Amino acid sequence: MFLIGIFGINQSDKFMETCNNTICPYCGGFTRFEVSKRYSYFHMFFIPFFKWDTRYFVKTSCCKRIYELDSDIGKQFDKGENPEILNDYLNPLNDSNSVITCSNCKVNIQPDYSFCPYCGKKIP
Repeated sequence: MFLIGIFGINQSDKFMETCNNTICPYCGGFTRFEVSKRYSYFHMFFIPFFKWDTRYFVKTSCCKRIYELDSDIGKQFDKGENPEILNDYLNPLNDSNSVITCSNCKVNIQPDYSFCPYCGKKIP
């Protein structure tokens, strides 16, 4: 009898938590953080055996910036805790976005503007 094993390596993204009533570190707007994690895993017969390279991310709802979250804080979310996310725990990943969002009127504009062309607010 011949048995063929199905195995491989894959990556997975998992949404973990939404943190409401926070301040965006980029635009200063009142926003919420969507916390998620990404990891690689080895599977056999579609059953994961072990995971590695776990990274935690935060996405802001106001200007859609993505930050890598400190792994110690991310592990607390894995345990079911709800720690406070401080700006010191966030490492920006997409600083070179082609558009930014005005914190006052929430309109997407080009990053070369110093002031919002719609409401006149200074862009940080």
